[in-house]
Amino acid sequence: MTHGPRTVLVGATGYLGRMTARTLAGRGLDPVLIGRDEPALNQLARELGDCDFRVADLGDRSALTGLIHPGDVVISTVTPFRTVGEAVVRAAITQGAHYLDVSPEPPFVELVYQKWNRPAREAGVVVMPAVGFSFTPGNIAGAVALQEAGAQAVRVQTAYFVLGDFEHSSFSAGMLESVTGALFDPGLVRRNGVIESEPAGRRERSYTIDGIERNAISVGGSEHFALAQFQPRVRDVDVFIGWLSPDQDGRSLLPKSATGGSRLSLGRALAKRKHRQLVRGAEDGPDLAGRNAMVSLVVAEAQDAAGTTLSRVTLSGPNPYDLTARLLAFHAIAVPECGPAVAGAVGPVGAFGLHTAVEGARQAGLERID
Repeated sequence: MTHGPRTVLVGATGYLGRMTARTLAGRGLDPVLIGRDEPALNQLARELGDCDFRVADLGDRSALTGLIHPGDVVISTVTPFRTVGEAVVRAAITQGAHYLDVSPEPPFVELVYQKWNRPAREAGVVVMPAVGFSFTPGNIAGAVALQEAGAQAVRVQTAYFVLGDFEHSSFSAGMLESVTGALFDPGLVRRNGVIESEPAGRRERSYTIDGIERNAISVGGSEHFALAQFQPRVRDVDVFIGWLSPDQDGRSLLPKSATGGSRLSLGRALAKRKHRQLVRGAEDGPDLAGRNAMVSLVVAEAQDAAGTTLSRVTLSGPNPYDLTARLLAFHAIAVPECGPAVAGAVGPVGAFGLHTAVEGARQAGLERID
């Protein structure tokens, strides 16, 4: 039994929720499991040593709020965040609890930063969206690149890749559902210090990784907010995802009609329908062998006003699922140590400082390889 703030895991019986619960327990935490499936909750709780669990419907605002205590660290893995996520962040702030989630959905990330920043500051708590593979590594790599580049760096670009021998079945339905938000809802871009909406895939760029040219499309991420918090001189922020398009062997997370910027623009309705079919047909998630076949890779570049790259940081780590669960566990341990000065909607570097954020990435298995 641990002492101190409780860790409350909402969405505990989903694929990523179960992985996170096991990782939290492995780090010495005793999570309170919250979900809708009582038999599944009971089974998971027994596996973890009879930890506490509660059955709750996210549509019942008062019931959810009543399960959260002041000072808790609330972790949300529910999907899709665009429809069910706000209930959890609202309940956490209302009760004076810290809040973490795994949302890769740009509109929800923007909602947390724009709508819930002030209430979180007033409550004296940290709220941090997009903890995990999307988009913690880019925040950390981008901050390191900015620090190394020096005063001339006013632009930063981050890009995410999944390498390895994976298939569609390597991704859970929850992850695919959230990707719908990243691809088909409005994305984000930061230009001249102003965050604006733009369609996902509006811009493309290529990266040479392991001697192979890999394309990436623009999306929204938490970097648009958090990296400017870390370094106010940053004027332009771009985030790219390169794990959606087919690789050299034709493997892709999505049907080919749903990848590439032009196809996202011209065939958006058809691509979204095909993606929905892919989500419905998805399995629970990959087994251990499937996860071990994947490698996470993130590239960050700090640039001057002319677009010249001054510093490049490349991080490599375990598959997105294990990486996300480990990052959540580190954040759950570190967030209660944050003082009132960092309360509000923040990224990992803003909450913990660069040194601690880098150490958290290291503990999660991320290594710098460039």
